[in-house]
Amino acid sequence: MFNLTSCPPVIVATVSGRSYYKITSVLKSLDLRYLSLSPEEAALSTGKVIITTIDESKIVNRDNVYLDTQLEKFPLSIKAKILQNYMGYFGPSKEQLIIGIDPGKRIGISILYCYFELDRIILSSVNSTVEKISFVLSSIESPTKIVRIGDGSLALSHQIAGNLKSYFKDEVVIEIVDEYGTSIRQGTEKNRGGIRDISSARKIAFRKGKIWNSCK
Repeated sequence: MFNLTSCPPVIVATVSGRSYYKITSVLKSLDLRYLSLSPEEAALSTGKVIITTIDESKIVNRDNVYLDTQLEKFPLSIKAKILQNYMGYFGPSKEQLIIGIDPGKRIGISILYCYFELDRIILSSVNSTVEKISFVLSSIESPTKIVRIGDGSLALSHQIAGNLKSYFKDEVVIEIVDEYGTSIRQGTEKNRGGIRDISSARKIAFRKGKIWNSCK
């Protein structure tokens, strides 16, 4: 796993206060450093990643430009593309999209790209979980896509796995993971905002499991 703080800064090239706030909020959530330049300055810079507005992109006139509207509409896929742009700074690295799922009454989801957490989600139904994960798998480009599902509720685990497998076939590897040791002890803290579910999902994402086809 690489250290994002050692990356060259992302260039935020806009004079729009509203767009600037939206862009920098996403970059802060990624722990990415950013440098604020005017569109004219950005056009002359050596920045690897530039984010601007559609009108100001005509001034920047570069290939490596992302728009604030893209970031707002497709935040996860744009976050992943930004990370892809930085891979070369750390030598050869295996790009992987890994989704960890902690099934239960509340379903915790952790989405990792290159072992960096892009997002964490709590959902309340299998249908919404499958719909959300299907969207993530379809919208983020990655040579390897893995979904790891905890075995704490096998009926739910197999239901989620079956739905995803029927749609994505061999495009996605689905694993069932032993959940032992992934949960925070209930006495240590309250499960505010699904903290325990999210923590478990993230641990599940990092733990290799058994291929789902072999453990039906």
